[in-house]
Amino acid sequence: MRLFVWVVQLTIRTTKDSSVDKDKKEDFMKYYEPIHDQLYRFCRAIAGNVQDAEDLMQDTILNVLDGFHRIDNLSAFKAFAFSVASNLQKMKHRRSKFSTNFNEEEINQIVDSGQNLEYYADFNIVYEKLLSLPSRTSETLILYHISDLSVEDIRDIQGGSISAVKSRLQRGRAKVLSLLNAKAHLKTALLFFAC
Repeated sequence: MRLFVWVVQLTIRTTKDSSVDKDKKEDFMKYYEPIHDQLYRFCRAIAGNVQDAEDLMQDTILNVLDGFHRIDNLSAFKAFAFSVASNLQKMKHRRSKFSTNFNEEEINQIVDSGQNLEYYADFNIVYEKLLSLPSRTSETLILYHISDLSVEDIRDIQGGSISAVKSRLQRGRAKVLSLLNAKAHLKTALLFFAC
């Protein structure tokens, strides 16, 4: 992860765009570094594999850097960055109708490496069911459970109200649980949603 931050810093330093001056670049890094890990986990979860996640992350950073000087309220930087990532992924999905297939190695990057192999298999099944939900509901669950964002942050990213976000979380969890039929998978899903 730190290597990725270094690449971002190098990209910012070598940017020849006159609209991005040195102070703005430093301000950008000040706001970007605290959200890097959450943004990467979000990109990783919605992209489907490591290569696409890195591409999405790079495109997101470049777009956010390009639009950084237009942000009036810098307290909305986090929401702006996640919205850019979400919109870029939706645009890619619309263009290619991308179908995601996950393998165990990729799932290991999302879940805690301290878990056993049975948990990975169960998580893969839960994750596939999660992605079968409507995109907005799936995105809400990913932002909350995988990227560890608060309900308020999710509202800022997706728009709407806090009660709408809570409703999507509740309905999404219920739908995933209803799609699972084995008790072992239900246990994993309940552990996943308990976070």
